[in-house]
Formats: sequence, structure tokens, C-alpha cells
Amino acid sequence: MLYCICRIPPEQALGHAFAHVKRGDTVCLHRSVVGRLDMRKELDGEQETVAALMRLSAITRSAVFCAVRAIVDDDRYDSVIAFENGKLLGISDRISPRAGFSEGNSLRCYDLHFGRTGVLVGRDFEYPELWRALAFSDCKNCIVFDERNLSALDESLLTSLAFTAGLTVFAHFYDRSVVISPDGAKRESVDGTFRTLPSETESRKPKILSSKPRLFK
Repeated sequence: MLYCICRIPPEQALGHAFAHVKRGDTVCLHRSVVGRLDMRKELDGEQETVAALMRLSAITRSAVFCAVRAIVDDDRYDSVIAFENGKLLGISDRISPRAGFSEGNSLRCYDLHFGRTGVLVGRDFEYPELWRALAFSDCKNCIVFDERNLSALDESLLTSLAFTAGLTVFAHFYDRSVVISPDGAKRESVDGTFRTLPSETESRKPKILSSKPRLFK
């Protein structure tokens, strides 16, 4: 199963996850849970958010994706930190510098138990070239995090891009989470603070993509 937790304090979110998540599940913490993450304080031991997320992943033997506003010295990044089985997999950034965030450079894919999975942060899901990059990286799935409410236009665009790239999409917005299959059909839509979604995925070879995209450094 795939769990998305939203709009509650970190302690309550972790408590819920420890109580419900089982081995092989995936936990997605919306940015409204952790919010700001000062990486300098994390490294100096003044904050232990990263350590708590790592423990959650290790004890439950699950994958954990946590959307944060990462503070690195004087720069702010809209990012998602990924863990699996107690190990840090990596950090995905918003590539487009919008809403006061610095330009990120980490478009990452992760080899999870349900298939190779990419992550798009914030408004990056509006950029077809990023979907093309994920498709050419052999991703089967894409997890999208956005801090806003999901609009009808957003849902229509996600449906179109899922079909174009041939990916299963798990989109987590402030008010709602949706699952969109590679054929462009909406499979699930769940609202609320705790959202449970099926993690079973499918994929197809993209038919519209024809040229290899520019590599992101």
C-alpha cells in the first residue's frame, strides 16, 4: 500500500505511520507535515528529523518520501528526501526556480520494489521535458508532490502527461491524492489527512516520445 499523510504535526504523522505501515509499503509525507528542514541544524545534531524518518523506514522496512522546504546555508530548496529500509536513497529537488526557491539540480529515480520510480516536486510536473527524462530513464512510476490544492486543470495535465510518458502517477497535493494509470485513466482519488492508495502499478512503452532528452547536470 501507499500512504500519504498531510496537514498534521510530525510526531502525529510518525505515530500513525508506525501504527499502520507494514513491510514493503510506501509512505509519502506531504510538505505540510515537516515543512522547513534546516540541513545545518540536522548535521549539527540540533534537529533530528532526518534521523526520525530513517528510523521509520528501518523499523517498518518501508520506503519513505518526505517533502520539505530544505534550508542549505542561505539557499532554500523545494525538495523530497527518500529512504528505504533505513537507508538514505537521495534527495530530489524542484528544478524550476519558482516561489522564492533556489533552482535545484537533482532529478532522481529510485529502484523500489514496485518498479523504478521518479519524483517531481512542485510545479515541475508542468514541464514535459522532465517527464521525457523520466521515461527515458526506464521509470515505471512517478510520484508528484505539490503544496497546493489539486485543481481540475492540474488533474487534466497529469492525466495527459502520464499517458504521454507511459507512467503510473501517484500525485500528492494538499487536499487530495490521485493515482493515474499509463493509459490516462484515473484509478483512485482520496482526500483527508491520512490517505491510503494501492501501490500496484503498470507501465507501457511510450509511443509519443521519439528523441533522447538533454541530460540534467
